[in-house]
Amino acid sequence: MKKLAVAGLALAASFSVLTVSPAQASLADRNLITLWQHDDYQGTRKDYTCVTLGHENLGTLENQASSMANASYVGVDLYSGDNFTGVRYYAAPRSNDSDFTNNGFDNTVESLRFRKIPCDVP
Repeated sequence: MKKLAVAGLALAASFSVLTVSPAQASLADRNLITLWQHDDYQGTRKDYTCVTLGHENLGTLENQASSMANASYVGVDLYSGDNFTGVRYYAAPRSNDSDFTNNGFDNTVESLRFRKIPCDVP
């Protein structure tokens, strides 16, 4: 009986290591901005986290982004030039934009910067 109880505790402990609590999952969702290649959140998607203030190189979505969702609790500045230069588009905290065409920023983003870190708290 004692062996069965120990085995049960070990199994329960392994599940707690392998799973993420809902609180942790919601925290993970609040520290990023997501850009999509096409309007209406379609096409290639890339998440940029606020582990650092800025992302100078957007990789595959540089000059390709057409929509965004800012899940963080801080504003994010999107720039038309490398290294945070050029025209700036402000993504308010907890906001989204399904079509950058309406503000002249479609396929323009080259770098972005979170206004502060951490960004997962209001």
